[in-house]
Amino acid sequence: MRKKGYRYFVIIVILFVGIHLVQIQIDYRKKLENLETALVLLPGQMAGSLVLGGFKGLAADLLWLQMESYWHSGQHYKILPLLEAIAWLQPSYILVWTIGGWHMAYNIYAEVKTEEEKQYWYEQGIKFLKKGLSYPFNANKYDIYFELGWTYYHKGKDYPNAVKYLEKATKYPHPDYVDDVLAHAYEKNGQIDKAIKQWEFVRDNYTAFFDIATRMINDLKTKGKATP
Repeated sequence: MRKKGYRYFVIIVILFVGIHLVQIQIDYRKKLENLETALVLLPGQMAGSLVLGGFKGLAADLLWLQMESYWHSGQHYKILPLLEAIAWLQPSYILVWTIGGWHMAYNIYAEVKTEEEKQYWYEQGIKFLKKGLSYPFNANKYDIYFELGWTYYHKGKDYPNAVKYLEKATKYPHPDYVDDVLAHAYEKNGQIDKAIKQWEFVRDNYTAFFDIATRMINDLKTKGKATP
């Protein structure tokens, strides 16, 4: 009976993935052309636990493996629907959102050729991270806020949004480097006074950053600029 149940499950997963893949290229072209299109409706959204039962974790693992296969074979355009499916199956797993957003805004961004494609994947990474924040159980952790702030800061050079999300990240328990990046973001956003105060906070609270914080404060006060 267990073997038969497993065979049924494998069939369900194959069908689950197949339904998405038949629409991938159409949806991708629509998105590139800025046409309105709804996300692919996942079978699990219609049948929920009746379809996947207690196998959501395993299904997500299989989808991760499929995504890795597409990545290594250069089929980047097939990854977004799989990331959406994995996120639906495990929405409270923070790494799904942070890795997914990074994968789109950085890894796939670096692989595609045209500026249009690069912009598309940067925007998809941002949208994916923001979608992760729409779940209340993800909104009280620093992780996604930081990834958004860093992506806006480093990849998008969008400093107002970088400051916005990095400030939110500091409201929750977080690693030391979050405060460091926020100080840089304040400076890049033209908020020199806030940058100095932030570096003073870093200097006074994080021993490992004492030297760099001291130097940054001096440069900001004497030159009005510190970050290269």
